[in-house]
Amino acid sequence: MQDSNVLDELDLEIVNALQLAPRARWADLAPILGADPTTLARRWQRLTDDGIARITVVPRRGTVSQQSVAYVELRCANGAIPKVTARLAADPDVLTIHHTAGFAQLMIVLTAGPRLPDYLLNRIGPISGVLDYAVHIITDLPFETDRWHIRALTADQHNRLRALGVGAGDGRSLEGRVTDLDRELVTRLCVDGRASYQELADQTGVSAPAVARRLNRLLRARVIGLRCDVSRRRLGLPGAVFLRGTLDRAEFRTAMGELGARIPELRLITAVAGASNSQLSVWLRSIADLFQVEERLARELPSLRVTDRIVVLRTIKLMGHILDDSERRIRTVPINVDYL
Repeated sequence: MQDSNVLDELDLEIVNALQLAPRARWADLAPILGADPTTLARRWQRLTDDGIARITVVPRRGTVSQQSVAYVELRCANGAIPKVTARLAADPDVLTIHHTAGFAQLMIVLTAGPRLPDYLLNRIGPISGVLDYAVHIITDLPFETDRWHIRALTADQHNRLRALGVGAGDGRSLEGRVTDLDRELVTRLCVDGRASYQELADQTGVSAPAVARRLNRLLRARVIGLRCDVSRRRLGLPGAVFLRGTLDRAEFRTAMGELGARIPELRLITAVAGASNSQLSVWLRSIADLFQVEERLARELPSLRVTDRIVVLRTIKLMGHILDDSERRIRTVPINVDYL
């Protein structure tokens, strides 16, 4: 019997389609999914209104290489976590907040650009209830979250949807500079990643074709990415674990291939500066599945040596979106775009 909390088949197909082509028109998705555009739009609207799903703006490799993005683990005094998370959740420099089991009670993803040292000393350090912190600077994203998808579609549907997405460059070049208008567009997309070009044009005072050119330029240069985020529980994947360890540099290239197709639980691999040079994120049907997933990772990445396992108890904020206990979006704090 299907868990009533898990999305039904059509909702899963819509989510999978938007993971592959986040801004595709409903009219283009309809023949691929075998449903009329009105039904697809209505279903998606319900998912977003209920806070279950959304299109999210994320930093990509082209951005990470130019700014200081870091995991920061915070060890907190007993009883201090609610106050600490409330303060951090309102901060646009804090992209994500996880309540975790292990050495630290909180793990955040922080982007403060060249201000990172000052941020740690003057904004994290003085927070009442924070006992100490550890910083892991992200240096690369060999396997990015927008490559992870739920596999609710056929191979043919997958290929047709990929063709609808914006082609991505290598992230090493961007024609012209990122402008204030570009940053305003990204801020608007943080609130609604599927806002139409015309809606964005009305909000920014430029033409819809100009919006399309600017946005697609940022996406192709991998300055930003767009992904479809969904409550883990509604996907039947309530477990989430970070694996921290060491990985030979050559095997990071393996991660840039089709590793996700062979290990569908793998959602993210980041390269970090430190004694442990990698951090992997896996989503699981049960925490009991972790050992088996680690075995498969070891076969694909023979040099991987896991040094720590960090279980996520709850995600409080995810790429600017504040979540409730059920991981439904409550509100959005647009991420800081000053360093794009």
